[in-house]
Parts: sequence; structure tokens; C-alpha cells
Amino acid sequence: MTTSALLDASPASVLPGEEARIPLEIRNGGNVVEAYGFEVLGPAADWSVVEPATLSLNPGTGGQVELVVRPPRDTTVPPGELTYGVRVLPQEQPQYATVPEGVLHIRPYADFTAELTPRLGQGRTGARFQVALDNRGNYPLSVALSGKDQGDLLRFGLPSQATVVEPGRAAFVKLPVKPRRWMWRGVAVPHVFQVIAAPSPGPEGAPEVAPEPLDGSLLQRPIVSAGLLKLLIALLVLLGVLAGLWFGLLRPVVRSEAKEAVKVPVEAAESKAAEAKEAADEAKEAASAGAGGGKPGPGGSASPSASATPGTGPAPLPQAALFSYRLTPSAPAGGTAAATYTVPDGKVLRLTDLVLENPQGDAGTITLSVGDKTLLAPALENFREQDFHWASAILAGPKQKITVTLACRTVGRPPSGPAPDRCNSAVLFSGTLE
Repeated sequence: MTTSALLDASPASVLPGEEARIPLEIRNGGNVVEAYGFEVLGPAADWSVVEPATLSLNPGTGGQVELVVRPPRDTTVPPGELTYGVRVLPQEQPQYATVPEGVLHIRPYADFTAELTPRLGQGRTGARFQVALDNRGNYPLSVALSGKDQGDLLRFGLPSQATVVEPGRAAFVKLPVKPRRWMWRGVAVPHVFQVIAAPSPGPEGAPEVAPEPLDGSLLQRPIVSAGLLKLLIALLVLLGVLAGLWFGLLRPVVRSEAKEAVKVPVEAAESKAAEAKEAADEAKEAASAGAGGGKPGPGGSASPSASATPGTGPAPLPQAALFSYRLTPSAPAGGTAAATYTVPDGKVLRLTDLVLENPQGDAGTITLSVGDKTLLAPALENFREQDFHWASAILAGPKQKITVTLACRTVGRPPSGPAPDRCNSAVLFSGTLE
């Protein structure tokens, strides 16, 4: 071998941002004058040079150059052992190139900052803060948070474990701060507190990182503020005025208008009831006159008339059974719906009582018919519940239909529960079926 090169055997230590100089001994064992060039190999090549860049040696002589290592102060340069090499290349006899190797020790460094945002929080039951942890060093930091205040009046929502921040990264930790006791009324009270961000010790040789104290304050506001109290009082006064207007002025007017509105349908119903009574009396007299020639039905009583019409027919038979039935039509706004009941064949239905129900306060009309004869047609908005009672029954003969027709104009809104989407009314009629 005509060329030999030797690096310092001891590992060189360097801190990122500083430089280290490592001597490199070269000897020309050939018989010609040789010029040498140098090339740094390995991860350190980007931030290492050889000074001087070339070296000429006579035969049998030696010389020295320096490897200058300048690692940048950057988070991408991790601490630890780093192997490198320097290629020594003879210009005259390149076949005798050699590559001595060495070890470089990159030392750890720390650059840590912390920030609390916002510095001032406010609220009735507490406020939310955030701690930003920024690691500009070249090794991971494990940061523990703690909080304190004067008088121990606050509670801190601290994480249960330390937060690990990788080099060149930032971590954000949410920190809710709440007062231990609520303040119902009075003046807002400020609470000054401090959050300590304390990094744990780093790897061997790493410098100690001082904890970062972060000052903040919480302005605790009362639960019931003066403005809210005034608003509640104003609402109560307004509700009292509205209740007085309703009970003192509007309710009597509504009742009067409702009575006037149902006056005509009630008079019409009473007139029809009188006609039905008169017809029933006539039928009773006719039945009494022909009782001797009538043919008794089963059980020794006369069978119901097959030709009975609404408001006419004989008097109730002793064996007549009590009867009641409920019809519940339902229709959407602007629509019409009907519900019917058909009198059984061979039976006569005597209607004596009628109850109309409008539980939702719908608007429209509800019509009650027996066969093709309309008995009632009141407006829904004039009642929630209305009943009729007749001394002389209204008759419905065999196979005749009792029809309730609901014409929905506007769907009502009950005081509680979900808003309906259909008008819903009901008619309960009762009497005897014989």
C-alpha cells in the first residue's frame, strides 16, 4: 500500500450549532509526489468538510488535515452515536484510495417553551383554557402540568399523564378551570392562578430544562345577573297583564260570541226535536189503536217497524236495550272525512242523547245526518264539548245510516303535547236499540 490514513480513535463530541475538528493523519508511502483529495461519507457528509481540501506529499512523507464537523441546531439531528468515513483519494494512483472511519457523538440540547391561552377567561361555572407545549430541541420531552391558586378556590382539569412532545413538534392540552363553589348573585370575582409546565429529565448528557410558570386568571360571574333578574321580573309582569286581559276582557267576549254562534244550530235542533216528538206521539197513538190486531213477534212483543224514518215511529218497547256508539272522523286541513253507523236489520234506534267533542280546538264544521236528513251542522270553532238531550227520541230505522261528516278548515293546537296534523273530532250518541 502506498497511502495510509488515520483518524483520531476517540469519539468526537459535538453540540448541534457548534463545530468539532478531528485530525486526519496521511502518509505517502509511494515513490512519486502525490496529491490527495477528500470526500466525507455517511450522514455527516452534508455538514462536514475537510480543511484543506487537498494535500500534496512527497514520497516517504506525511501530513495532516482536519475534518470540520458543524451539525446544524435543528430538530432533525437526533442525539447519539454517528459513524462516518473519509475517503482519501490519491490523484496519481487512485487505486490506492483508503477510507478511515470514525465515531461522532451528537449531544442532546433542549429548547422548550409553553404558553397559556387565553390569559383571562370568564364564565358562570368556569372557563376553558389551552396550554401550548413547543419542543424545539432534538429529543422528546415528557411534560407534566400542575395548577395552583390562592385559597384553593379553583379546580383544574389536568391530564392524568404527562404529555410527550416530539422534537420539532407542538402539543396542545385542553385545561378546564372551574370554581369550587358557584356564585348565585353579586359582583363578578377574579381568581388568579398559575399553571406549571415541568419537563422531565432527558437522556444522559441532556441539560436540565427549567419548568415554565404560566399565569392566568378566571373571572367568575354570578349565575343570576342583574340583567337576567330584570328580564324575569318583566316577563312575570307581562304574563300577569296578559292573564288579566284574558279573564277580564277576552274570555267573556269569546263566551258571548260562542253562545251566539251556536244559538241558531241549537234552535234548529230543538225544532227538529219538537217535530220528532210530535211524530212519535202520533206513532204511539197509532200503535195503541192497532195493538189488538198486531201480530206479536218473538217473546210476545211487536217487532220494530221496518219503515221507520228519523223522528217517527212507535213508542219504546219495554224490552228495549240501552245503546251508545262513538264515531271519530279525522281529516287533514282542507279535507273532508265521514264516519257512519248502520242500524242493524230488524232494529230501530232511538236517539235521546248526543255529545259533540272537539278536543284540539279545530276549525271547520261537523254534520250529523240520519239517512239523507241532516240534523245538526255546528261550527267546530264554537265549542270544545257540547251535548244535546231530547225528551222525544229521534228514530233511525233498520239499515238506515247515521253519518258524521267532518270538514276540516284549520287544524287546532292543543295547549300541551306535539302539534297534530289532522282535525280529530268525535260524536257520542246514545239511546235504545229495539
